[in-house]
Amino acid sequence: VLDAHRLVAQAIAGVLEEVAGLTVQGICCTTAEACAAIQRRPPRLLVLDVMLGGDDYRQAVKLLREVNPQAELLFITAMADGFKPPTDLAPITIGVVSKTQAWDELLQVLRQWWQRLPDHLSESLPGCEEQLQAIDRLSPREQRLVLELGSGQLNKQIAARLQLSQTTVETYRKSVAAKLGISGAELVRLAVLYRCLRCQDQDSPAAD
Repeated sequence: VLDAHRLVAQAIAGVLEEVAGLTVQGICCTTAEACAAIQRRPPRLLVLDVMLGGDDYRQAVKLLREVNPQAELLFITAMADGFKPPTDLAPITIGVVSKTQAWDELLQVLRQWWQRLPDHLSESLPGCEEQLQAIDRLSPREQRLVLELGSGQLNKQIAARLQLSQTTVETYRKSVAAKLGISGAELVRLAVLYRCLRCQDQDSPAAD
């Protein structure tokens, strides 16, 4: 994650890890920091803002393309409405997301990206096939809770959507995590993956 403001970068990284289920390899505030991180371990996706206080993000992008030609870009910026990726970067840009919008937009972009990278889905939570199958054996309300978690909803929002109290939602989350044998953080990542796979199934054309 490359953003001139470290607190913002940390917040974005938190969402990417705890809500989207990604592994964040580094948080950088300058292109120099990003280049050093890329050299240590080239990422598959570079999440960045274009406003770096005069610093040129393209240096980091150039290095990334050299060391990992398969890498792609995701811009999360306050100037999303007026920003278009440069022509040469458009083919490797998976999306431009506004910092002012809800996380649904970010998750949708990542969901579409995952659908193009089936191998990445299984890598996000290694050995999670049994837990994914176990979700289908949960009660309908528990499954709904997992789907809401997978869309980035907070406890307060889930409570309103399911017409439950926040305390009940918290109890459900602990219960579901216990049934699946995972931690609370792992439940969030698994929920994103489960929702992603459900969307894939719904979007797939029916067999003849």
